[in-house]
Amino acid sequence: MLNQFKNIEIPCHYDYVGVYLTNRCFLSCDYCITNHNDVQFINNLSHGKELSEDQWITGLNRLKLGSGIPLTLQGGDPFLHPGVWMILESVRHPMDILTALPRNVTLKKFKSLSTLKWNKRTAPYPTIRVSYHKGENDYRKLIPRIAELQEVVSIGLYHIDHPAYPQETEKIRVLADQYKIEFRLKEYLGWYKGKMYGTYLYPDAVQGRVMEDEVLCKNTVVPIGPTGHLYRCHSDLYHQRLDCSIGHLLNPDATFSDQYRPCNFYGMCSECDVKIKTDHLQAYGYTSVDIQFAEKT
Repeated sequence: MLNQFKNIEIPCHYDYVGVYLTNRCFLSCDYCITNHNDVQFINNLSHGKELSEDQWITGLNRLKLGSGIPLTLQGGDPFLHPGVWMILESVRHPMDILTALPRNVTLKKFKSLSTLKWNKRTAPYPTIRVSYHKGENDYRKLIPRIAELQEVVSIGLYHIDHPAYPQETEKIRVLADQYKIEFRLKEYLGWYKGKMYGTYLYPDAVQGRVMEDEVLCKNTVVPIGPTGHLYRCHSDLYHQRLDCSIGHLLNPDATFSDQYRPCNFYGMCSECDVKIKTDHLQAYGYTSVDIQFAEKT
């Protein structure tokens, strides 16, 4: 089947490809970034059937990536896709994973894989990044599990620095240090008690309402939704704007062009696209989108 398809070349200066194997999640965080602006992305199965493991393997192996550029499996939780283990064995790219570590993720599972080459990317941070979410999972149980898994894979713990729970951070840091696992804070993004948290190159972009009639935008991250559609940005993905899709992973004639595209949703942007952050090499100051505004008359 793969031989029917030509490669889809992703520009070598792009930061990563975000692969949403599924939008299913076993947590119910009320601050989940995917559901900002009253979107219902998580566990919403009304927008089409997620790709099977064979379809994901075929489609992802079409991608031609720059040296060191990873696929980042995310969601939802990628480990809830029933084909994730075969995908890890069969996709020919380095892969990072963002997960909350559901119960089906075990040391035995990783040891049973025929290859861990996908996890061997040289990176200045863990390539499997486990998120702790207060009230949804228990860091006292999560940390020992991560410690066990780091016997075979690059893995660490990331805590969302929610402004309501500052006392949690030091407790987690102490326990992570005891188990000798890497612990990092992730910046909380979004509104809390009337204040917007996060550091943004375009602060107007995250106001939750349209702020400009039209802008031109170019993203150096490629989000791919559970149905295989490629999107301009995370806002299009989370809103499931299929009419704004820029291609499909299983379209034999699919191509990817590095260009500015018109957008009529500026102000409804996802915080992760417009924040100032580190790139895949941990260099700070990167923002994935570049936006051009119409001149005011």
